[in-house]
Amino acid sequence: MKKKFTGLFFQAVRSLPVGLVFLVISFPGLVSAGPLATTTGNKAFKIMVNPAAAITGRVTGETGEGLPGVTVLEKGTNNGTATDPNGGFSLNVANSNAVLVVSFIGYLTQEVPVNNRTTLNIVLSPDAKALDEVVVVGYGTQKRQDVTAAIASVPLKEIQDMPVSNVATAIQGKVPGVVIQQNSGSPGSTPAIKVRGFGSISAGNNPLIVVDGNIVSPNVFSLLSSNEIESIDVLKDASSTAIYGSRGANGVVIVTTKRGKSGRNNVNLDVFTGFQEVSKTLDLLNSQQFAEFAKEAANNGYLDNVPGGSATDPNGVRPSNFLRYRYPRGEAFDWLNFDDPARIAALPYHDYQDMIFRRAQMSSYQVSASGGTDKVQYTVSGGYLKQEGIVKKSALDRYTLRANVDVNVTSKFKLGLNLNPSYKITQDVNTNGHWADNGIINAALAAVPMAPIYGADGTTYSSQTALAAPYNWPGVTNPIANITENNNEYLSTNILGNAYAEYQFLDELKYRVSGNVNLGGNRRNTYRTSRMPLNQLLPPNAATATTLSDQSISWVFNQTLNYNKAFSDVHNLDVLVGMEVYKLQFQTSNAAGTTFANDIVQTLNGAGLPTAVNSSEVENATTSYFGRVGYNYKGKYLLNASIRQDGSSVFGPENRWGTFPAGSIGWRISEESFMKGLAFLSETKLRLSYGLAGNNAFSNYYPYVASVGSDNYSFNNNLATGLAPTSLGNNQLSWEKSQQLDAGIDFGFFNDRIYFSADYYNRITKDLLLSVNVPTVTGFSTAVKNIGKMENKGWEFALNTHNLTGPFTWDTNLNISFNRNKVLALGPSGDPIKSGSGVGETNITQIGSPIGSFYGYKQIGIFQSQEDLNSYPHDPTSRPGDIKYEDVTGDGKINADDRTVIGNNQPDFIYGFTNTFAFKGIDLNISLQGVQGGEILNLSRRFIENLEGAQNQLTTVLNRWQSPTNPGDGITPRANGRPTGNNNAISTRWVEDGSYLRIQNISLGYQLPKAFIEKARLVQARVYVSAQNLHTFTNYLNYNPEVSNYEGPLTGGVDYGAYPLPRTFTLGVNLGF
Repeated sequence: MKKKFTGLFFQAVRSLPVGLVFLVISFPGLVSAGPLATTTGNKAFKIMVNPAAAITGRVTGETGEGLPGVTVLEKGTNNGTATDPNGGFSLNVANSNAVLVVSFIGYLTQEVPVNNRTTLNIVLSPDAKALDEVVVVGYGTQKRQDVTAAIASVPLKEIQDMPVSNVATAIQGKVPGVVIQQNSGSPGSTPAIKVRGFGSISAGNNPLIVVDGNIVSPNVFSLLSSNEIESIDVLKDASSTAIYGSRGANGVVIVTTKRGKSGRNNVNLDVFTGFQEVSKTLDLLNSQQFAEFAKEAANNGYLDNVPGGSATDPNGVRPSNFLRYRYPRGEAFDWLNFDDPARIAALPYHDYQDMIFRRAQMSSYQVSASGGTDKVQYTVSGGYLKQEGIVKKSALDRYTLRANVDVNVTSKFKLGLNLNPSYKITQDVNTNGHWADNGIINAALAAVPMAPIYGADGTTYSSQTALAAPYNWPGVTNPIANITENNNEYLSTNILGNAYAEYQFLDELKYRVSGNVNLGGNRRNTYRTSRMPLNQLLPPNAATATTLSDQSISWVFNQTLNYNKAFSDVHNLDVLVGMEVYKLQFQTSNAAGTTFANDIVQTLNGAGLPTAVNSSEVENATTSYFGRVGYNYKGKYLLNASIRQDGSSVFGPENRWGTFPAGSIGWRISEESFMKGLAFLSETKLRLSYGLAGNNAFSNYYPYVASVGSDNYSFNNNLATGLAPTSLGNNQLSWEKSQQLDAGIDFGFFNDRIYFSADYYNRITKDLLLSVNVPTVTGFSTAVKNIGKMENKGWEFALNTHNLTGPFTWDTNLNISFNRNKVLALGPSGDPIKSGSGVGETNITQIGSPIGSFYGYKQIGIFQSQEDLNSYPHDPTSRPGDIKYEDVTGDGKINADDRTVIGNNQPDFIYGFTNTFAFKGIDLNISLQGVQGGEILNLSRRFIENLEGAQNQLTTVLNRWQSPTNPGDGITPRANGRPTGNNNAISTRWVEDGSYLRIQNISLGYQLPKAFIEKARLVQARVYVSAQNLHTFTNYLNYNPEVSNYEGPLTGGVDYGAYPLPRTFTLGVNLGF
C-alpha cells in the first residue's frame, strides 16, 4: 500500500534557514551589512576627520542614484560598514591617511584615500564585464541581458567540491526544469537527464549534449571533471533549441571547458581522497523471527489444504509436500528443528547486507596547466580517478586527458584545436532484477538468515533451499556466490576531437568552420565460473563466457557566417547562417561459449562449445541548414528568430526533410524612462517564445524499411533455411514534432542582489511513433505509424540572492519546478499500451493519464473473517487474512479487468536549495535537493514481503494478519506457504510515495593565508572537506527513492534491486603554482 509522505517538504523546510532568507529580503534593516531597500535623494555628509572620528559620505552610481548595500572597508583591516538605503555611510577610521575600499556587485571596486577630506562623495562605475555576462547558445553566445529564451546556467562554484565520477550528478537540483535522476550508485554510472518532462514514447528523451562543439552521448559526462568546466548552459524552450533542429526537441545542455588566456602560465593540482558507504540498510527478520514466521507460513499452507490437519502435527505425519520445513538436497541440518526453543535461540545469523556492502575508497588526481601569449593560448589537463563501489567487487578506474589550444595567426585569422582522449575500466556487478538473474541486491535481502553460506568443503552454496517454498520454487541464489563467481569487466575508450578556423572579414563579419570527431570503442567481458551454482544445481557447473564489443565513429562538419553590427548605438543586429553535416557509423559484435576446461583461461578461446556469434552494423546521417536573427532596440526591445531544415536518413525519401522555425520577443521594462525613478529595480524583462522542434532519435535507424531475418520453410519435402520479413516497413513515417510555448519574466532588485525568474511552458508533441494493430492479411499483427500525441506543461521558478556582502558573504539559490504530463492520443483505436518490468504488466500508457502510469489492483484492506469474505467479491482462492481488492468494474468478480491506474511515477514538483557562505578565506556550501510526489513501484518488496516463508522478510511482516483478534496493521496479509488470494499481484500494496529531501552536499573550504602561500612559493592553496548524500529524509522503504530500474518512459519508477546511492566523505586540496 502506498505510504503517505504528506507535507514532508514543508515540514523539513521549516527546520531550515529558508525563512531567514525571506526575512533578509523583506526586512533589510535586520541585516546591517547589506540593506536591501533604497530611496532617492542627494544628501552629502561632511565631518571633520580626526583619529577615531566618524567619516560619513555617500556612494552613488553614474546617474546619481544612491547605492544601498555597498561595502566600505578600511584597507588592511576588517573595519567596515555598508551603505544605507540612500547610499550614505559612516565609518570610524584609524587616521586621516586611511584608504577606503569600496565594492559592490556589478560595479568596479575603488580605493579612495581619505587625505584629510571632510566630504566623501564616491561615484562607482559599472563593471562592463559583469554587464556583458554571456550565456552560450547554439553556435554562439549572447549577452544575458539580451536573452529572450528560457536558458539557465549552472553556478559552477556550487559544484567545485563535489566528489562525483559523473558531473551530471553534481548539477542535480541546480537548474529549474531539469530532472537528473540517479537511478544507480554504481561507480561511473550515468544518471537519467530530462528537460521539462518526457517528450516521446518510443524515440529518445535525452537532451542533446554538446561539449566544446562536439555532439556526444550523456555518458561523456562521466569523462569530465568539474575543474575542467568553464560553463554549463541549459537551453529549455523551442526558441533556444530549434537552431539544433531535430536534435534539440528534448532540450540542449552545452558544456564549455576552460581555455587558456594570455599572460602568466599557471599550473594547478587538485587532489581528493575519501570513502563511500551505504547510506541506508533495510530492517530484516533475524533468525529467530524468521524461524517462527516460516513455521507459521508452513502451517497455514497445510491447514488450508489438508482437512482435519493440526498445526501441531509432526513432519512425519504430514504429506511430504506440506512439511513445516524442508531439507536442502536431502541433507539434514539440525538447526532446522523449529520445534526446539533452545535450538531456535541458538540459530546462527548472517547479515547478507553487511556481507555484500563495504566501505569503499575513492581518490582523484587532476593536474592542469594553462597560459599563453597574445599569439597562442593553451590549456592541458590530465586526471586519474579510482573509485571502489559500495557493493563488493564493483570498481572504476578512469584516465582522462584534455588539451585546448587557440592560435591567433593574424589579427583576423584564428585556429583552434580541442582533444580529449579517455579510457575507463569498470568492474560491474549485477544488482538489478531477480536472484535467478544474478540480482545481488534482491538475493541479499531474501537470503534465509541462518542458512549456511559455505558447505563443509568451503564451496559456496548455490541456492538456499533449506526453507524453499512449495511448488518447487527455486531457493534464493547465494549473493556471495553471485559476487565471487561472476566476473563482469567493461573497457571503454573514447576520443573527442574538434578543430576550427575563424576569419574576421570585417569587424562585423566573421566566418567559422569546424570539424568534430568522436571515436568510441567498448568491450564487455563476462565469465561465470564452474564454481557458480546454477538454479538448483550445485557446483561444478559448465562455465560460460561472453564478449560484447562495439565501435562507433561520428563526425560533424559545420560552417557559419556571423554578422554583428550596432547602428548609432540604438539598433543592434546579430545574424547567423550556417550548414552542418553529421554522420554516425556503429558496429557491434558478440560471441559466447561454454564448457571450459578450467577457470584459469576465461577468454572464449578456452570454450569447448561456442553458443553464439553475431554482429551488426548501422549508420545514419543528417544534413542541415540553419539561420538565426537577433535584434534589439536601445537594449530594451528584443527579437530573436531562427529556422533550421534537417534532412535525415532515418526516414524515407518522401519525408526526409523537416523544417523547424522558432521565435522569441522580450521587453526590458526596466530600461524605459518611466522606470528610472524606481532605482531599486535593476531589471524587469518580459519574455515570450514559440517554436517547433523534431525528434528522430529512434533505436531503429531505419524504421521505414521492412526488416528481414532467417526463417525455415519446406522445399521438396525438406526443411530449408532462407530469409523472410520480420517486420512491416512504412515509408510514410516522419518526424515526431514538438511545438512549445514559453512565457517568462525576470526581476532584478538592488543591482541584481535579488534576482527572480519565472517561466510557464506548454509543449505538445505529436506524430509520436507507435505500434498499432494491422490486418492479419499482412502477415503481421502490428506496424509502426505516426499517430500519438502528448503534452507537458508546467511552471519554473528561480530565486538567487546575495544576502550579505562585505567581509562575510552569504548567497542563496532556490529553484522549484512543476511539470504535468498527459497522453492526448494513441492512434485511431486509442488502445492503451501495457508494459512489463520482468514480473508481468506493471505500467500502462493511456489517454488522459501520465505516460507509464502504474497498473494493477487497488488494495482496500484485509479480509478479517469468513463473513467478511462472503460479503465482498474476491479471488476464488481467498481465505481470511488475504488481501481485499476493489471491484473496479462492479461486476461482482475480482479478475484482470479490475486492474486500473494505481500510481504516477512523475513528481508533483522538484526543488533545489543552496547556501554559500564565505568569511576570511573560509567558505561553506550547503546544497539540498528534493522531490515532492512521484510514486515508486517497489518490486523488491514482492519477495521480501511475500509472506510465503521461503525468503527472508522485512520486519514490517511482524505486523501481519494472524487472526481476527490479531489483525495486524490492516495492510499486511497472513503468512502462507501455499499462497492464496493473489496477494502478490501488482497492486497498490507495492506502490510507495517517492518524496524525499536530501542533504546533497556540504563542503567546507579554507584558502590558506597569503604568508604561507608566498613562503611555499605557491599562487594559491585551498583545502576542503566534503560530505555528499549525507542524509535523505523519506518514507520510502528501499534504498533510493529516486530510482528507476528500467530505461524509457513506459516502465518508469520501478525499483527491482537497484544499486544504492553511497554516502561520500572526502578531503581535498587545490594548489596553484
